[in-house]
Amino acid sequence: MAALSPAQAQETRDTSTSSESAGGEIIVTARKRSERLLDVPVAVSAVSSEDLARYASNSLSAISQQVPALVIGESTNQVGGSINLRGVGSGISNPSTETAVTMNFDGVPISYGNAVRLGQIDIQRVEVLKGPQALFYGKNSPGGVISLVSADPGSFFEARLRTGYEFQAEQRFAEAMVSGPLTDTVGARIVGYYSKEDGWFRNIAQPITGVTAGAGAKTLNAEDVFVRGTLTFEPTPATRIKFKINYGQRDRDGVGPTGLAQIVECPNGGVSVFGATDCKLNRTFYDAALTPGTIASDPSFKDGVPFVKSSQFLTSLSVDQDLSDSYGLSSVTGYYRLREQSIDSFSFSNIPYYGASNDVIAKGFSQELRLTSDLDGPLNFMIGGFFQDATFTIGQAFTVDFGTPFLVGSTFYDVHTTAYSGFAQVRYKPVEQIEIAAGGRLSREDKKLTGTSFSLPFEVLDPKKHYNDFSPDITITYKPDSNLTAYAAYREGFTSGGFNTVPTALRTSANTSRPALDLSYDQMTAKGFEVGLKGYLAERQMLFDLVGYTYKYNDLQLSRYDNASFSQLTQNAGGARVQGVEFNLTMQPHAIPGLQVRTSLAYNDAHYTNFIGGCYNGQSISDGCNLALRDPSQPASATNYYTAQDQSGQQLVRAPEWTFSAGFNYDTEFSENLGGGLSFDMNHSSSYLTQTEASPATRQKSYWQFNGTLSLNGGKDKPWELALVGRNLTNRLIRVTGAVVGSTAGQYGTAAPRQGDILASVGAPRSVLLQLTVRSSLFGR
Repeated sequence: MAALSPAQAQETRDTSTSSESAGGEIIVTARKRSERLLDVPVAVSAVSSEDLARYASNSLSAISQQVPALVIGESTNQVGGSINLRGVGSGISNPSTETAVTMNFDGVPISYGNAVRLGQIDIQRVEVLKGPQALFYGKNSPGGVISLVSADPGSFFEARLRTGYEFQAEQRFAEAMVSGPLTDTVGARIVGYYSKEDGWFRNIAQPITGVTAGAGAKTLNAEDVFVRGTLTFEPTPATRIKFKINYGQRDRDGVGPTGLAQIVECPNGGVSVFGATDCKLNRTFYDAALTPGTIASDPSFKDGVPFVKSSQFLTSLSVDQDLSDSYGLSSVTGYYRLREQSIDSFSFSNIPYYGASNDVIAKGFSQELRLTSDLDGPLNFMIGGFFQDATFTIGQAFTVDFGTPFLVGSTFYDVHTTAYSGFAQVRYKPVEQIEIAAGGRLSREDKKLTGTSFSLPFEVLDPKKHYNDFSPDITITYKPDSNLTAYAAYREGFTSGGFNTVPTALRTSANTSRPALDLSYDQMTAKGFEVGLKGYLAERQMLFDLVGYTYKYNDLQLSRYDNASFSQLTQNAGGARVQGVEFNLTMQPHAIPGLQVRTSLAYNDAHYTNFIGGCYNGQSISDGCNLALRDPSQPASATNYYTAQDQSGQQLVRAPEWTFSAGFNYDTEFSENLGGGLSFDMNHSSSYLTQTEASPATRQKSYWQFNGTLSLNGGKDKPWELALVGRNLTNRLIRVTGAVVGSTAGQYGTAAPRQGDILASVGAPRSVLLQLTVRSSLFGR
């Protein structure tokens, strides 16, 4: 994603806010200092503001199409989203599970999948750091970091108005931005965004007298609001203060979280027992209003009409202080709050057999301090500390209604997390061309679980957990000249364990006959090696990036469906190996000004090395469900079935073995006041599993997707631009997550159980967008 230019960018502490240097090269802050992408000894995919605007990428799901090996999608439950990078992720099961791939917004780490839904508007650049990251992004991350850096006010006044219409979802949106200096030392930037859409997918639930009123809304509609304000203050050249405040809201009326999912296969005669008639992957879904009995079973179900209401608030304060020419102190203070409420039938059919309500609140304060040296000698260092205090609460009710409503659970959970870590790195240059960097992060996290079941305090095993880790990071970098960088690194990563917040009844003082459950799962760790080679070729007309890696993961955190609790749970796999090679090439021929051609190819072998996992619903003994007999003292039978399978050697979830992309941009000027652009990209992914239990029917087959943009603009600086943007032009529907619907399948672990229906959450179909952008330069400065 880097632009090519002969200009050089010098390394500085992280004071730059632009994504490109004056010469056109992408500048990143992957090591908390501004460096050319070429110089960074890390596997980084950088997406500039120009790349984001080209395809109107204002969501993480859209951004993922520009980054190989990154699979992102919204989930069908209160978790909000799933993120997998090189096949590593924390699943979609438990809303209190911290993601293995951490999102970082303007220096503030956010570890909850719901942040996928926070609008990515007016972003200066996106940096995707692959593999374990322990040193530079607040919280330790075993899978990688997605760092989003929003735009800052510049040294002159600018304004932008952008509006558009997406034809397939009938989306109407408008975005406005105003930025500039208020005084010689104070700058401000404000951006606002509003969008309303009918949605790509159609709700075909029908009313049934005495059972359900049918669809609460005819389509998977959405209304989005996003606002960000930025203030910068530089009282002296040595002091730089930046304050950002973000608010995002997304509402779906009449449709709950399962509007993104549908039953796509029905092996029992092609018809689901739940009433889905087509059993195909298409643009229809079922989401019916709850039954009267379900509504009456718990006040949280309100009027029984499905909905999702989500709001997020994020604020950050960063202070950079040059203590002298050689030392700098940096502080990043953050506060994040999420509130998400939803009601849904979770039946994926015309008949709402189930009903679930969720009320999630996540909030956290974080503080990072960093002291960095910039000495003239061969030795430099960085040292710092991080603190986080966070709470996660969820109130939920779950009812089953097969004629007689039964309130299975009404629970409230409070998970309190306190995290501390210290980190340091020393960089030594024995000669000018070689740098040896060694450091690590020492982490401790304490978690405590409390709550109620049916309004009574519940009792669980080990409600207090403590997690400790030390993750070293050692890198050797060799730069024979300014056009080539080679590096080798050993890295480790960590994410803490936690608690499953199941919606079913738990032991209380009033029902001591029920066993006290252990709801905890263990921490995950990663360690391994990475080597890379980056450089320019052909008189700097070509930029390449070659990376090889191998990492071992212990206690990988995964999702599994648990019949006893009617929910997805987080579990630990014994071990996994992720290894592969990635190659990126960008060409910008001197003979054709304005043309950029890019391609990437990635091979990723991600598999379990040691994993005894649960069986998928409908899995027979001959299909591998042949371990852990329910009662080992008795012979196998229809009532004494096997419960586990050996998944060692199996592919990780959402981990395609091969990904390939190729594309080009061509920008030209027809005259002084008229220009145009043409872009085209194609992306290929090999097949991958979408379910931890690995039912073959949940596999997403290999696929291609194609994107293109055609634009006209007002020439230099593009004071106005009219663009026609097309994504997924062939309308290929992709399964992001998958599952076997448990209640449609026979008991697993028997000789020939009935096969269950296959459920999948679906990625975006074809999108065709007409977009107009007007900048203040149209009217002069």
